Amino acid sequence: MEKKSEKIALFGGTFDPVHHGHLIIAQAVIEEAGLDRVIFVPSARPPHKNRDIMFTAEDRFRMLSLALDGNPRFILSDMEIKRKGPSYTIDTIREFKSSLPLNTKLYFLVGMDNLFEMETWKDPVEILAECVILAADRACRQGREIPDWLSGRVQKVMTPLIDISSSDIRRRLREGKSVRYLVPEAVNGMIEKILQG
Repeated sequence: MEKKSEKIALFGGTFDPVHHGHLIIAQAVIEEAGLDRVIFVPSARPPHKNRDIMFTAEDRFRMLSLALDGNPRFILSDMEIKRKGPSYTIDTIREFKSSLPLNTKLYFLVGMDNLFEMETWKDPVEILAECVILAADRACRQGREIPDWLSGRVQKVMTPLIDISSSDIRRRLREGKSVRYLVPEAVNGMIEKILQG
């Protein structure tokens, strides 16, 4: 008997730091798109965001490990952390595809906002050929149209409106404010230890 094909989504990003919004969106996408697993892939050297990273790749990986603990459908990958050079989405997708069973249905999860910068990514058309793009459509972004070149090639997934961002968390930390309840408790504890030196 042929083994049932798995539906797996890759969830890339800097996760600087991971917060409750990331986890809620991933869980919603599992339920809405009928996925078996979401694989979180923290980026070591993201080509678009090198200027504003607060935490090291190793610390961001450890925070994710703490945040994902206890959910068997959330998997953490160190693929991009180990890779030398910039972390390009197309390289990650191809590397995962080469290691997964042939009948695996592979998705790549992005926020709706990311769709408007995808043309600037490395080999964007080839990304579409390698996997299905899942766009997390939060309530605050409803009404934004998918760019013409992506029309019919993106699957929208409705997710809860969670008004938390990593950039706002970093701003609060720089201002000496608490981020408790914005991030998982174990992640908050780790952040406090890092900032205390």
